[in-house]
Amino acid sequence: MRYDQSNMLHNKRMNNQVYQLKRDVINIIYDLKRYVNLPRITVRITDNQDNLLGRARMNDNVIWIPENTFNSKYLYQVVLHEILHAVYGIEHNENCELMCAYVTKQLSKQKSLDIFLGYCKKYQSH
Repeated sequence: MRYDQSNMLHNKRMNNQVYQLKRDVINIIYDLKRYVNLPRITVRITDNQDNLLGRARMNDNVIWIPENTFNSKYLYQVVLHEILHAVYGIEHNENCELMCAYVTKQLSKQKSLDIFLGYCKKYQSH
């Protein structure tokens, strides 16, 4: 059984700035729903994290995105990565550029989407 480290994250209190950050993630989710049927996903914005770009609760439709991730070039691929954990329970795969445990390079939006949709197709048929 995996230890859930999400309780170590501090959710930001809602204000206009946090609302806009959350809206940015929700817009990505809504865009993905044009291609694939996704359940409602709870989005939490957390305080900055030194070595963490995102976190998900496996198979529980909840993702956490630290505030500092929005200042990185990886936001889109991190959101897709975390959704695959949260919705389908997909584990890390070091042979996959989207699902490896650590971001090693920025993927184009299209490449991230193509990999994401490949996983969705595979796991929605189960």
